[in-house]
Amino acid sequence: MKKIWMVGLLAVLLLSPLKSSAQGITAGQSTGSIYLGLGSALGKSDLEVDGKNLSWGNIGAEGGLSYIYFPNEFIGLGVDLHFAGFKGSQRLEDVPGWWRWHTLKTEFNMNTTQLMAIGRLNLNPSSPVRMYIPFGAGVVLSEAKMKYLWDNREVYKEEDYNVSPGWYVGLGIEFDTNNALTWGVEFRYNSFQYDYSDFADFVGGRTISNNKERNYVSVVATLRF
Repeated sequence: MKKIWMVGLLAVLLLSPLKSSAQGITAGQSTGSIYLGLGSALGKSDLEVDGKNLSWGNIGAEGGLSYIYFPNEFIGLGVDLHFAGFKGSQRLEDVPGWWRWHTLKTEFNMNTTQLMAIGRLNLNPSSPVRMYIPFGAGVVLSEAKMKYLWDNREVYKEEDYNVSPGWYVGLGIEFDTNNALTWGVEFRYNSFQYDYSDFADFVGGRTISNNKERNYVSVVATLRF
């Protein structure tokens, strides 16, 4: 249901009438924004369990709040608080019981909380329909989680936390409207670090490489006010 709601938000954004107030970006302007989107991991976790290299983020939902100040019309600087949750690999196993079969489900997930200093480069600041380059760098708190569900009831979980540097860069387009709001879409390439070697000991697996870089791509719908 959450995925459907976010896809609907993106559709509304793209189909909204562009009744412009022609305000553009001006020097000294400051704005806040909220955003929601979807992401997907690039590459596997390199954590092997039962001979399978697990995916840490097949699909994810993300959202955040940001504040940005424009010292001039071309450059904006600010801060961003960002949350993302990813569904990774899953495994189902049928287990015989006294009088019926039971289902043991294993879910592998990754959640992140990111606090970043951000910026953006406006390519055509005076236009009511603007292209820009967003970017940011900061600290990422990541949580790897393995959950075990017996007949869809959670019975056990393993969790591990890590703090690392992270960054993103992307491309955005936004549209001024006649109600002082600005809608937009951003495409982002995101990166942070997480080492699965400790987590492998928790879940009885092993790491098959020394790679700690976790990258994902995302598309977010933005509302700036």
